[in-house]
Amino acid sequence: MPRAAVPLAAVGGLILLFFLLLSCQLRPVIRTMAVSRATNLITGALSAAVDDCMSRAGTTYADFVAVERDEDGNIVSLSGRIQENNRFKRAVVDALIPQLESIPEDELSIPLGTLTGRLLLSGLGPKVRVSVQGVGDVTASYQSSFLSAGVNQTIHRISLELHVTLYLIIPGEVVTVQVEDSVPVAETVIVGTVPETYIQLDSGTPQQQSFAAGAPAQGGGTG
Repeated sequence: MPRAAVPLAAVGGLILLFFLLLSCQLRPVIRTMAVSRATNLITGALSAAVDDCMSRAGTTYADFVAVERDEDGNIVSLSGRIQENNRFKRAVVDALIPQLESIPEDELSIPLGTLTGRLLLSGLGPKVRVSVQGVGDVTASYQSSFLSAGVNQTIHRISLELHVTLYLIIPGEVVTVQVEDSVPVAETVIVGTVPETYIQLDSGTPQQQSFAAGAPAQGGGTG
């Protein structure tokens, strides 16, 4: 080996060692920022998918829950429209997956200036590449809640709880991102006392909702 090549090889080795050490130090920061960016983008995609499906289907509270009344107009039971609810849930998941798969790399990638933590350098410099490797599990389930809204008034709110697993590629590793979010899809105000009942909104386990015993509730609203 020529004598001149020895110093060059040594310098090259030192440069490589420097970048390896720098990569090890920056990787936790890159991982944290990538997960944070992905989480924000996924949360936005969740809400957008639900809003889009609701807008196209024109859903209301009555599409999710069947209200049974007696001859005097008192509410005697609330029951979920399971087939319709499952159909809506599948539509949201089907609309969400393509959005997650097509998250732009540019929105995930992180400028080197941002990694320095210096405000003046934020957003500057070449970007560390971050991209979506694939979408894992995307699941959805309904959650029913009853909230007091004043004297003799109860809000019945139905939310779609979504759980998403996404895999990101950052330099040197694959990172798993998991996001859970709850998006309200229907709501109504029940005037009077809500009877104790079971409400099954989808094909999962029925949810028991317990309230004070008394006269059946009267009235209602739209959501």
